[in-house]
Amino acid sequence: MAQPFVQDTIDKIPLDVADKTLFIDHVNEEHQDELAMFINIFTKASIREDSVPSIVELYSDGMLLALTSIDNNQTDPENAAHSTEQYFVHFTSPVVDAASLQEQYITLLQRAATKLGKRTIKLRDQFFTVMDGYYASPNMYRLLVTAPDNTPLNQPGYAYLFDLNASFAASKLDSGERSVSNDSDNTDELQGVYRYYSLRKAWQDADSSSVHAWIDVYIHGDTSGGNWAKSLDTGMKIKSVREYPEKLEHLTDGQCLLICDETSLPTVANLLENWQNPLSPLVIAITNDSKDINYLHDITLSERLSKDERFRQDNLLHIINTPATALTEQIMTTLNSRLTTTPNKIDKVWGALEAANIKSLRPQLKSVLGLSRQDMTIQVYWRA
Repeated sequence: MAQPFVQDTIDKIPLDVADKTLFIDHVNEEHQDELAMFINIFTKASIREDSVPSIVELYSDGMLLALTSIDNNQTDPENAAHSTEQYFVHFTSPVVDAASLQEQYITLLQRAATKLGKRTIKLRDQFFTVMDGYYASPNMYRLLVTAPDNTPLNQPGYAYLFDLNASFAASKLDSGERSVSNDSDNTDELQGVYRYYSLRKAWQDADSSSVHAWIDVYIHGDTSGGNWAKSLDTGMKIKSVREYPEKLEHLTDGQCLLICDETSLPTVANLLENWQNPLSPLVIAITNDSKDINYLHDITLSERLSKDERFRQDNLLHIINTPATALTEQIMTTLNSRLTTTPNKIDKVWGALEAANIKSLRPQLKSVLGLSRQDMTIQVYWRA
């Protein structure tokens, strides 16, 4: 599957597909944990905590990965010596275009996760039936749906990639027809638009044994996702083409910090309802509307958290996003203030925000908290 890469022993033509540079930049910035997993599973290399994996180049038959390490013996970190090893990881089938590149990357991800016994991404069509739609908070629109029987019931953050152009009457699905609904004025605008939404909650109905779920969509202006959610009528079918489990395994012990905005509030709400870690987490929640924090205050906490009488008062830290101040600065000020007044060592972090904020926040958290790659999951849930 993989081998050390020696330039003068291999003659390959770099892949020429649409958006290749965007793909490489995206993976290198936001999915280093996956690249580290590829190197761990498909090579004999040993990854140190300070090693940085990256994609160097893409070819039709595989990826050229680099593993860059810093010499920790240097007294000047900025001028420390760097060492780089390169490894070639083969695809299972040749890549010919952007779509097959995505498919092959996902195949590698699935194979690596399977070897480690981890849940991973699934490529399959799933259909949900809309039962109702209403606001769960001033700006969070909730879809009550009947979900597929194989929907996980106790996996916070489990996300589905919905095709916003594939909503249609149940009768069309039953007849085998896959027609786009004309009920929405936004149909043309949504052509080819996909959005990930995490299940806020999923449960099995006691009477019918069918699976029901909540899909909560943050409404903020004239956006494709918000327009799609509000356009759906009772009885309509919606389609997902991909599903992805959230990376939460590291939160089972230790003092945890959770950071969320409106797009990741559903994941945190579900986490708090199912929290089993003996220690109560510290939560930093960012909203643009002060009233949206009620979304977290109104949930039923897990039995373990409900015994912590001061959790809601002391551990739910609310930031009302102020455009005049960078969000990263607001988060770090709030965190540092809390750690000063109530000293705690943060052992684990999970957070999900907008891409630019994540890029700015990740190094600052790592510097302040000194956590390993395995103990800090900070990821992109959306892009401005």
